[in-house]
Amino acid sequence: MKRPTAHSRKAQIVGQIFVYVLGTVIMGAILIYGYNAVTEFRHKSEQVSTIKLQTDLSSAIDSLTPEYGSVKKKVLTMEDYTRICLVESYQPPVLSGTIDPLIRDSVSGRTGKNVFLMKVTVESSFSVDAISTDPDVLCIPARAKSVELRLESKGDHVVVSQWQD
Repeated sequence: MKRPTAHSRKAQIVGQIFVYVLGTVIMGAILIYGYNAVTEFRHKSEQVSTIKLQTDLSSAIDSLTPEYGSVKKKVLTMEDYTRICLVESYQPPVLSGTIDPLIRDSVSGRTGKNVFLMKVTVESSFSVDAISTDPDVLCIPARAKSVELRLESKGDHVVVSQWQD
């Protein structure tokens, strides 16, 4: 039996180092790809929940508007947000000094957006048909990742307030 020479042992060590380095690089690439995929999935999930919330609120207001005097409790799931702010859009709103500056800028800039979803600050905004709120900017905190709204039809607009049990 032939004994390995010093030269062949060095070649084996260099080969093993190459395999370990290549394995580490491949593992790192897989981890980076996985992290990016999970991050993208979370982002898409947040977008879907925001669109669902917008659709639910818009549908509830649209269906209730023509039913004068009807009152409806609407529970909105707020997975990613801490509060919802609704701005008067039936009459020109009077803005108090305590509202979020982004909401103030949006209303002053006449963007037409009257619903604002917030975490620490405004994260998303959209518009729904004619709503009336008292005060003109009504912010409702989420409890257990949801808010309960009281929707009351006035025939040509809906009065939105927090549901009181």
